[in-house]
Amino acid sequence: MKLAEIEPGYEREIRALRHVRIRRAKQFLRPLPRKATLHRWPILKWFATAARKRPYLWSFRIREVSVALYLGFVIAFLPLVGVQFVLAFLAAWALRANLPVIMGAQLTTNVFTMVPIYFTLNKFGTQLIGLLGLPSLESQIGQGAYATVIGGVVAGLLAAFALDMVYRFLFAQAKKRPVNLKRMLKK
Repeated sequence: MKLAEIEPGYEREIRALRHVRIRRAKQFLRPLPRKATLHRWPILKWFATAARKRPYLWSFRIREVSVALYLGFVIAFLPLVGVQFVLAFLAAWALRANLPVIMGAQLTTNVFTMVPIYFTLNKFGTQLIGLLGLPSLESQIGQGAYATVIGGVVAGLLAAFALDMVYRFLFAQAKKRPVNLKRMLKK
């Protein structure tokens, strides 16, 4: 007897929906670094053999993804153009975070989005400095960098928190566990 003959229709539909979700996630993650394609990335190819030996870099458990989201968005929103990928890789390696997620977060600030994002972060940081009464710097360039860093850290934490809650919710739905928001917020 084949599985399709003894399987009820609703289970077949659930399995088909799960298959569609998995295919969509794989299609979304295709351009990001994987164990098999790590050697193609410009800087990361130097670390390819060491990265293949560490399975936590490729794990999609909640702990690894949460760390990757927080680190990734804070690093992405800091004005560190040119060293973001290297810094993100080293942070993922040192703090046992998911490498594809942290690298995907770095792609939010690319050549086309860099100017509007950093301009917005500067304005947001200036508002936060005034609101919290933080000391300001004397030079205008230093004050601009200071405001951008403050805005980048806070905006990175806020974006990571929102995406972390979405990931935890979707993870719980995929595992078919009831969602307990109080428990999600405690972690």
